[in-house]
Amino acid sequence: MLILTDLDDTLFQTARKCPPQAKGLETMSYLADGKESGFATRRQQRLLDWLEQGKVVPVTARSRDVLARVNIGQSPAICSNGGCIVAAHGDVDADWHALLHEHSRRGVAPADVYAHISPVVSGDEYRHWLVQEGDLDLYLVVKSNIDEGDILVDVEPTLNAMLPEGWRTHRNGNNLAFLPPWLNKRDAAQYLIENARASDDDLLVIGIGDSHSDVGFMDLCDYAMTPTTSQLWTKMKLENVWC
Repeated sequence: MLILTDLDDTLFQTARKCPPQAKGLETMSYLADGKESGFATRRQQRLLDWLEQGKVVPVTARSRDVLARVNIGQSPAICSNGGCIVAAHGDVDADWHALLHEHSRRGVAPADVYAHISPVVSGDEYRHWLVQEGDLDLYLVVKSNIDEGDILVDVEPTLNAMLPEGWRTHRNGNNLAFLPPWLNKRDAAQYLIENARASDDDLLVIGIGDSHSDVGFMDLCDYAMTPTTSQLWTKMKLENVWC
């Protein structure tokens, strides 16, 4: 069984997002300075134990370097919203990396887009950066320094208008990301699943995620799961009348 799963707000979350007075939290991730940043509740810990019946594959917006600060298996893994695949032996999948390099040459370079929009968010109220994997520029991230992402609602339309044709915007809480058309979790997951099923055509694949950006790879799986506190579940339950 192959389990493709998002990490943040799916298997763990920041202390602020944990239930009030939650006990027995397990540290799952760390900041660059070594401070604890992500915690799994006891129920999430039980979920992680259950998932160990299969092979857990992180599918995350975290870069490979940031993924390294998470207490979870690092290989195989899909990092940087599909911008990097780590093979089972722990090395970067060179074929996938070369394929993305080829695709990236067909449109506006992410570095050029970043240079274009960064002056709009140059104030102290924002932080922003260009996500890279090795020698490949991938996508842009903007976060708020003054709130939990409310300010991003105001600046998002301005930045969207500055994007090249085909680029996508994804916002979830205090995370505003801008991605080129050739970058997504779905394509990376499809590549990984096809390779895994080359030796086992009946391999069961489970997808777990919390946000709109996870739906693409979850759709490729045989079954899908989402936390009932998630952005994705909130959208799914709209217009439903519970009996």
